[in-house]
Amino acid sequence: MRSQQGILLGLSFVAGLLWVFVVQKWMFLNVFSGVLAGPGLPLNDYLQLANEPAFTMLWISCISALMIWLWITFRARPRNGAEVRRMKPLWWTAAVILVLLGWLYQLFFSIIIWQLQGQSPVQGSGMNFFLLPPGGWLLLTMMVMINVTLLFWLPTLLASPRTYRLVVPGAVKILGGR
Repeated sequence: MRSQQGILLGLSFVAGLLWVFVVQKWMFLNVFSGVLAGPGLPLNDYLQLANEPAFTMLWISCISALMIWLWITFRARPRNGAEVRRMKPLWWTAAVILVLLGWLYQLFFSIIIWQLQGQSPVQGSGMNFFLLPPGGWLLLTMMVMINVTLLFWLPTLLASPRTYRLVVPGAVKILGGR
């Protein structure tokens, strides 16, 4: 890895940390609170008990997928372009799995975990799940895709070895050809 790639990877890692653990929470509390909070939903409780664990798990998954991608691509020694192109389905599979995992984490921490435990996350409500409005679910769906973009696509774009940069969507257009 060239030093410029290492610096850009480090910067994208820090940006991802700040996004997931600071900016995103601030946005949920201050910008999207009306969309996310349903009737009788204590937003702070939801963010602490469901949203933050779900996005933390997605962050861990994205960083793990990124490390696996970098490990595979830095160890590989492709002999021709066809071998490089064969990695494209692997990259897309990882990206799709990360998005699906993000949605599953949201579902798990908002509904499933509370049903399995048989307890209500909102005291006195009698519901054993967080009641999010449809707009809240749509917002979370979009935020998962933004997170995967920032935590997986951007770092793979910036740090993939030159030959494998051709595999990452948009890399040639943004960073140029070989």
